[in-house]
Amino acid sequence: MKSLSFFALACCLAAVAHGSQAAPSAPDGRRGFGSKAALADVLATVRSTKDAERAFLAELDSLPSELAVLEAGALERYRERGYLALFDRATEPSLALLHAQLDAALADPLATLSPAGARAEVLARIVCDLRLRVRARACNDVKLDVRELRRALAVLRGATEGFVLLSQPEVDNIVARVDLSASFLRAARNDLRALRQVGDEAEIERRAQSLLAIARSSEGVNVKRAALERELASLAALEKAMSSALFTVRLRSETHELLDWRQRVFDESVPLRDEALKWMPDSESAKLAPPEVQKLSRGDRMRGARQRALDSVGIDPLDAEALWVVAHSTDFFSGLVESRPWYDRFLALRGIRSHDHRTYAERKLDAREREALDALQRGLYGDAGASQPPSGGR
Repeated sequence: MKSLSFFALACCLAAVAHGSQAAPSAPDGRRGFGSKAALADVLATVRSTKDAERAFLAELDSLPSELAVLEAGALERYRERGYLALFDRATEPSLALLHAQLDAALADPLATLSPAGARAEVLARIVCDLRLRVRARACNDVKLDVRELRRALAVLRGATEGFVLLSQPEVDNIVARVDLSASFLRAARNDLRALRQVGDEAEIERRAQSLLAIARSSEGVNVKRAALERELASLAALEKAMSSALFTVRLRSETHELLDWRQRVFDESVPLRDEALKWMPDSESAKLAPPEVQKLSRGDRMRGARQRALDSVGIDPLDAEALWVVAHSTDFFSGLVESRPWYDRFLALRGIRSHDHRTYAERKLDAREREALDALQRGLYGDAGASQPPSGGR
């Protein structure tokens, strides 16, 4: 299963390569780590003090915050339009929640729009707000891409300033995901900037009143449904036409093989991780293990958990839960010197660096984080621990 995923990755990367270039590029043509990045070169880039390399990494680091600012601006415009009146005071509004309201309204428009009252009127305007609908498409995977980018960069930095060890296949996996997510975040940034234009309130109101009039008319239910479907089909056609110009939509078409590969990474690794957690005798999932597994000794269960977690990490080197199983079970069998690189990668994915108290001083650590941090800090006062081999092997 592991070799299948890496073979698929190689094929996908070859498909989006654009010939030999002076600098490695991401799928959107911007600076990236590239499809043939050697482990040593990747780590040299991450630790480099050269202006070009520092600017490259700074741009990657800034993408999530830039998207957050643009989303906050969009949310403020929706507040001005009265859309956030849909949420009570206990709910923190977000674009994701607003887009969920749109999806729910479109799932059953007659039930949504026929009641009297302000809520139906707000929902009608949301349904007719084409920029909101197109923005929902552009933001569809932003949360996933932000998480992917942050985790990948954290692990790469852990390999340059901590105990994290990476193999060349793992680096192939990680930098492909960095370049892919960064490309989509840049595309989403461009889309959100283009969608900031305002001034279509009158058209939104006109269309909304038309929908409400249909939904609240005295016609039969089937007649009203048919009329609403015609109006909504017209809106959907306009949305599709607008969406065809999105950077994210075009990029999704160009990188569909890479996106399919990334989805297979999750589809193949998660079941192995979940199985590993069931084998782990002191995990929350341990009681869900089959009876024949629960009868095994602690050592046998640890051994089974470790192998399944290693298989999972071999497919997805950025899965924190699988990495914790590997670290915990390796510590059980081999001790701190062997487990420390795994603990450190787990902590990197949780945003914790053992040498920087600012990353954990103000947060309440869970049991796994405390175990991993204790292991790393014991290492700081004991032996030097593992170091990244020049060849990148483990």
